[in-house]
Amino acid sequence: MPRFRKSVPLEVPPESVVGTVRHARHDSDFAGLRPGDVAVVNLPDLDARHAHDLIAAQVSAVLNTAPSSTGRVPNQGPSLLAGAAIVLVDVQGDSAWTALREGDSVVVHEGRVLRDGAPVVSGVVLDSARVASTLEAAKEGVSTRLDSLAANATDHIQREQAMLLDGARVPRLRTRLRGRSAVVVAKDYLAESDLASIKRYIAERDPVLIGAGPGAEVLLDAGYTPHLLVGDLDRLSDRAIRASGEVVVTTPTGRVNRPERLERHGKEVVTFTSTGSDDDLAVLLADTNDASVIVQVGAPPTLADVLERAPSEAARMVVARLRAGAKIVDAKSVAQLSARPMATWPLFLLALTGLAAVAAAITVTPVGQDWFDQLRDALSDLGSSIGGLFS
Repeated sequence: MPRFRKSVPLEVPPESVVGTVRHARHDSDFAGLRPGDVAVVNLPDLDARHAHDLIAAQVSAVLNTAPSSTGRVPNQGPSLLAGAAIVLVDVQGDSAWTALREGDSVVVHEGRVLRDGAPVVSGVVLDSARVASTLEAAKEGVSTRLDSLAANATDHIQREQAMLLDGARVPRLRTRLRGRSAVVVAKDYLAESDLASIKRYIAERDPVLIGAGPGAEVLLDAGYTPHLLVGDLDRLSDRAIRASGEVVVTTPTGRVNRPERLERHGKEVVTFTSTGSDDDLAVLLADTNDASVIVQVGAPPTLADVLERAPSEAARMVVARLRAGAKIVDAKSVAQLSARPMATWPLFLLALTGLAAVAAAITVTPVGQDWFDQLRDALSDLGSSIGGLFS
């Protein structure tokens, strides 16, 4: 059990940040962060996805035990934190994990972390100027990163050839996807706003809603029930397991830890043995089960966002999307196409124009001329009759 200390420094230097230490070693730990916390993380090349999570948690400072920007990729995480006025400090080594205990009340000032007024760990503050300089240098290394992505993608294709070509090890689902559209929701890259933007599409098309790991929480919070839940069991909440129609557990070994969590909620244990992120495997699952269209919510919006990920992870993501081919589309594009219904008056105008053109064409034919003469005589007789009523 962690020991909690609630000591408060007697003197707080100006322009300092005061907060409670919270360890966030894994993505699942981010859910435990609270406003004002000082988050201790280990995130090399801090990406936009994790930055958005930290901003959403409203932490006051982030102590990163890994380089927040190595220069390998122009990652946006540090600049997003700087824009949100969240102090980011790169601390050296793993000392912060042992020196700073969960629940410690600390002061962060000019790269130093003080407890009870005494310095505990120190590091380098990544302010806006330093972040901008590092980002500019990183852009020059993009070509190297692309080479690494290509090499990893080639290796992944060779190792997973049977799965990518023939669907080997990809489970067949009880949930019917053949001929239906599917919406795969990950909890990344402003997924909440993306999901809200395709509300009309979901209402009209009734797609299969797939929660990719914590993405199921995004669906539930928006008032939707996931038809399918895909992900590592450690990243799936009891709430999501209970609410979802079908659960597929991804595992690199084929073994499932604590399967009783599924059984407790009456869910069958279905496994997908493969490596990769929850959303990538959800895309492969939907594609192999013959979904007609796959709409991605929370996907990396730019190449820079893709390159922020580890080369092997980025490679698996690119290959999954290449396999899906023309089926896959980003939620932002769907939102643009289904944002507003087409006005009806242009259709009526087009119909009237067409009728007028047909009428004009008919009148120049002999039969049309006879119809026209008959119609003229009928109108003339009708006019005479009406005139006689008033004479």
